[in-house]
Amino acid sequence: METQIQRVTHEIQYRGIGYLIFRHCAAAERDRQLPREIQYLEEQGAKEIYVASTDPEAPLAEGEIGTIRLTHVHDMLEMERDLDGNRPRRGGRLRAVPLTEVLGEQWLTLYNEAFSTVPNAATYGREELAEMLVKPGSCGFVMEDDMPVGIYELDLQTGEIEGIGLAETARGRGLGRELLLLAMDLLAERGNKSCWLQVSTGNQAAYQLYQKTGFCTRRVRSRWFKAETTGQKERNTEEDGI
Repeated sequence: METQIQRVTHEIQYRGIGYLIFRHCAAAERDRQLPREIQYLEEQGAKEIYVASTDPEAPLAEGEIGTIRLTHVHDMLEMERDLDGNRPRRGGRLRAVPLTEVLGEQWLTLYNEAFSTVPNAATYGREELAEMLVKPGSCGFVMEDDMPVGIYELDLQTGEIEGIGLAETARGRGLGRELLLLAMDLLAERGNKSCWLQVSTGNQAAYQLYQKTGFCTRRVRSRWFKAETTGQKERNTEEDGI
């Protein structure tokens, strides 16, 4: 079996977080490679490192692998529900405005604000914005009256709610549920019979909202562990002369 290990370094420059995914890797080879991969991400500037394995033959578990301690932090789930006539209806507080090139920078700023603390979320830049602009109708702003309070990103072909988020100032007023129902309506209007999304169990507010709105888990996509070098705290203490 060919070893496939994916390093995700994009978020190091924004959040100091590095990700490591073992796609295909025998357990013994994984254990040998893990300390090397952790060291590489640390050398790239990662202050926090999270690891997952999508190889069913080499799952990860809490504990120590060589010099690395793994602590389970959250699971990434796929959830789905039908878009039939029995789905909940929104109250009309929000409306969607499609993304345009003129409003691109504003959309980027609001997107990154909305997902700044979401586990496993990506920071978008101009490259990602360019990709959004060639998919008319799939992305846009969510407006309350005439004020942008959130964003949406949809896959109109598969029915995936790729991302919905609110600005910090718009939270705590029940708009999250309204935003979710708006995204569902947009997909239903495009002929989708069902919708699905990904959510981290660490994002309890979103996870509970999806459950209350009738979404069911169809599979665990990945299990994530925080990786720390054993003895790191002790070494830092010694270096500080404490």
